[in-house]
Formats: sequence, structure tokens, C-alpha cells
Amino acid sequence: MQLFKSLFCFKGLDNSERYFAISICCLAVFFLFNGVILSSLTAKLILVVVITVVYFAAGIRRCRDAHKRSGSAWLTSAITALSFLLIILIPSSTSYVLLILPVMASLYLFSLSSFAPQVYVMGYCGPVDLSALSEPVKVERKPLSNRIEPSLFGGTNEQDDEFNIYSPSAEPEDVVQSVQQPAKQASNDLALLINNWLLTNQKIAVIAAIIILVISAVITSLPFLNNTVLADEAAQNAEQQAEQPKTVTHRQQLLAMPDEFYLLLDDHEGLIVHWKADLIREGEIWSQASAEGDDSCEVIEFNNGDKVRTINVVVEDSGSYYANFSPLDTAFVVKSLARRGNFGLCGYNFSLKGSQKALNSNPIYSDYAN
Repeated sequence: MQLFKSLFCFKGLDNSERYFAISICCLAVFFLFNGVILSSLTAKLILVVVITVVYFAAGIRRCRDAHKRSGSAWLTSAITALSFLLIILIPSSTSYVLLILPVMASLYLFSLSSFAPQVYVMGYCGPVDLSALSEPVKVERKPLSNRIEPSLFGGTNEQDDEFNIYSPSAEPEDVVQSVQQPAKQASNDLALLINNWLLTNQKIAVIAAIIILVISAVITSLPFLNNTVLADEAAQNAEQQAEQPKTVTHRQQLLAMPDEFYLLLDDHEGLIVHWKADLIREGEIWSQASAEGDDSCEVIEFNNGDKVRTINVVVEDSGSYYANFSPLDTAFVVKSLARRGNFGLCGYNFSLKGSQKALNSNPIYSDYAN
């Protein structure tokens, strides 16, 4: 619990190692929960708020430890929060490249040297007590066999030093401080190296940061560019199709059949079956060319099992169905209409009782039927 409290502490200090560890953990937690565990947008936004607070608190402690203004912590936290939000809102895995931005910002705070030596517990120094999490410093006692015997001329310098170190008059806290002193003044070589490079190559660092920012933006925007290109191509195809002159089909030789459907012929003597329906649908509802639409309009099926494919089926004038057939199938369909009992098309069933008489009344259809 104390360790958890220290993550939200705004008054303490963090050394370079602790700050960078917190930064990487925040990025890993976001990557795991956003990409695998959470699916709700609200839950993801709450996660961003919590991580940003932890990130900002760590940045404030790092700035205070380096004796720097808090502006760097604000800027780093803003970059991190913005990157998280863009990753959530952009539905593409390429958006995760934006995580490189908070990593770069964190490296700057990581590179800052501590202003004054402190006694850190797990990289933290502040009002939250983490002493229970630190390993106690053990001071070994000399065995009794190694005790110092009285000497007429006094002990040697080495014996005097050992006696002074383990003398009962020495305070335990002094012993602990003497053991911890080298650790608290030790510097992080990697942080120092990064800091020195940034100080001596400021222009190069700025240029590199801009290049990385541009590359990240380009990679993130690739899905949108692809969608835009596809949308433009679709619009161009639609315009080209609209510009192409549409072939007007002339329907002729209208013949009324007994069960409220009609026969027509197009310019190439392709048969057309026409009927009215209450279900109002407009446009082409089935096309053999694209094999898309209402599957029930794919074939006309007679009661003996014979099936003939339609070229397409269109609906006009609020419920007028027109099923178009190939001219090669006209004779077969007309003969089937004359000899069969019923047929089904587009989910509608029609009786063929009296169809022979109706076909014989028209010489063109009569030739096909006989």
C-alpha cells in the first residue's frame, strides 16, 4: 500500500531509475489493457486519466529531484495523454507507433542528474515511508575468538580501526549511513551519457525529434490515406459509370397471363416476366453478372424441377417486378409456361392454369410454345 501511495505522491523525489521504470510500466499497462483487456471507450478513458496522473506525479518528483521547473513534467504528461487518446480513437494498429513520443519525452527527464545526494528507498525519497520495503543493512559481529586482547604497547592501527567501527558507542544509524553513502552518491552512467549528448548536440536532438514526430504522424495516417484513395477511386468509378450512356430496353408484346402476371419481349427477343407486388423495393434486386442481391430471384423454378437462370430482376414504379431472361432461354421458358402447372420466382408462386390458351392468343408466343 505504501508503494502504491508513493506513485501518487507530489512532494517526494524520484531518481532516474525509478522514474524511467514507472514510465515504461505505464506504457506497458496501457498497451495491455487498451489492446487486449478493455473494450469500452469509457473504461479506456478512465485508464488514460489514471495513468496520466501517475505519469505526471513521477515527472514532478523527477523535476524536483533534478531541481528543474515543473514545465517538463507538464509537457511530458501532455504528450503522453495525447498519444494515448489518439491510439484509442484511431482504429488501427499503426497508431501504436505514437508511443515513441512519450518514450522520447521520458528519456529527457531520465537524463537529468540529481541536484543533491539523497537517501533513496527503491529510488524514492519523500514523505511516504518505504523503509519496510528496503532490505536492512546487516553489520556482522566479530566472533569472540577474534576479540582484541590487551597489549602493553596498545593495538595496531588495523585493530584500532576495527574496534572503532564495531565499538558499542557507535550509533546504528551512523553505521547504516556509512554503508549507504556510496550508493546514494553514485550516478547513473546511462543517464549521464544521454544528458551530456543532449547538452552538446541540442540542434541534432531537435532535428531528430522533429523527424521522428513526422515519421510517427505519417505511419499513423497511412490507414486514412488508403481509405481516402479508395474513396476517390470509388467516386471516379461511379462518375464514369454515370457518364456512360445507359442502354434503354424497349419492352414490347405485352401478354396478360391468367394468374396476374405478364410476358414481354425486349429488343433481342429476351423474355421478360412482369408482375405487381405489395412489397415496394426499387432498383436492381438481383444480377447474374455480380451474383449479388436476392437469391430467390436467381432462377425461375417450375413444378417439375426445371430451373432457368435470370439475367437480372429490377423493381420499378413502386412494386413492378421485371425478371429478364436471356434470348437463348426464351423458347424453353415459354414452352414450360405452356406445359407446367406452376412456377416460383423471387418468393412468389404463380399458377399456370389456362396459360396454354393465353399463349396461343399471341402468334409470337404461340410459335415459341408450340
